[in-house]
Amino acid sequence: MPKAKKTASGKWRVTIYDYIDSTGKVHQKTFTADTRREAERLATNYKDGPNVFDMTVGEAVDGYIKLKTAALSPSTVRGYNQIYKNQFETSRFGGIKLEKLDNTMLQRFVSDLVEDDKSPKTIRNIYGLLISSVRMYRPGVVFSVTLPAPKKPQLYTPTTDEIHALLASIKADRNLYVAVLLCAFGPLRRSEACALRYEDIDYKKNTVTIRRAKVKDKDHQWVVKDIPKNYTSYRTIILPPDVIKAIGRGFGFIIDGVSPDAISDRFKDALVDCSLPHFRLHDLRHYSASILHAIGIPDQYIMQRGGWKTDHVMKRVYRDTISDIEKEMNEKINNYFEKSMAQ
Repeated sequence: MPKAKKTASGKWRVTIYDYIDSTGKVHQKTFTADTRREAERLATNYKDGPNVFDMTVGEAVDGYIKLKTAALSPSTVRGYNQIYKNQFETSRFGGIKLEKLDNTMLQRFVSDLVEDDKSPKTIRNIYGLLISSVRMYRPGVVFSVTLPAPKKPQLYTPTTDEIHALLASIKADRNLYVAVLLCAFGPLRRSEACALRYEDIDYKKNTVTIRRAKVKDKDHQWVVKDIPKNYTSYRTIILPPDVIKAIGRGFGFIIDGVSPDAISDRFKDALVDCSLPHFRLHDLRHYSASILHAIGIPDQYIMQRGGWKTDHVMKRVYRDTISDIEKEMNEKINNYFEKSMAQ
């Protein structure tokens, strides 16, 4: 264990070897605390990793995030850091010793989140980060906690007539117009649409290849990240010729100088201007998936086109029936039974 020395100011200090840089220079790291034990603990934790017997829940969550940052997407890291700051950094629960954490404490923590009116999805995200952090430092530990049942999302899926009315009203706003086309007929995510470049288009085949996404990093700055080629979001989509024609030809980003948030804000304003019901830009993906399902496209092709990894999310969230298609199908059903009864 590193040994601490008392300084002239009365503090305790530990200096340990850190690393040698490319020039051969030796770098050291210094830890200073009010007591010898604390200074030595800080140095030991840095050198050998934290001692689970001294670690708090908050320190475990913070350590988990830092260890996983390089392997996670910027948006995931940003979300984890927000959860850590709001739930663990300075809270009483975050100060509990990790070794003393038990099932009763965990259940009380979850119940408190419910009483604070956190949504089931938010609670599951918080608990997911917490339990992953705990198990990294206490492998093999088993807890049995009851989480609130998930609520079925209340999604609005626009009709074809509403999509056409929207497109007619925003044609002068070129960036928004192209974004809606890509999200409704792709169906691309807004992050994918805003990261699409002209060189991603094959004009002979009317295809676009989704290679990147524009997302916020941990510092809330917009960055463009590459999508791994072994991930389902990396895909090539054949688009209607009119969509390719609307995009046109050029260089650089197709939607240029506009962030995904700005596109969403303009989308909200456009809905108000043309007196359409409120729905999100992301709901255009519901529209596209619902249309494909209604016209009989097999699930695997819908999944490939939308970049869904499994059909679980698609079936649970995206397979809505849009009202005009539903009306048409019901009319066909009723007409069939009326004819069969008349025979």
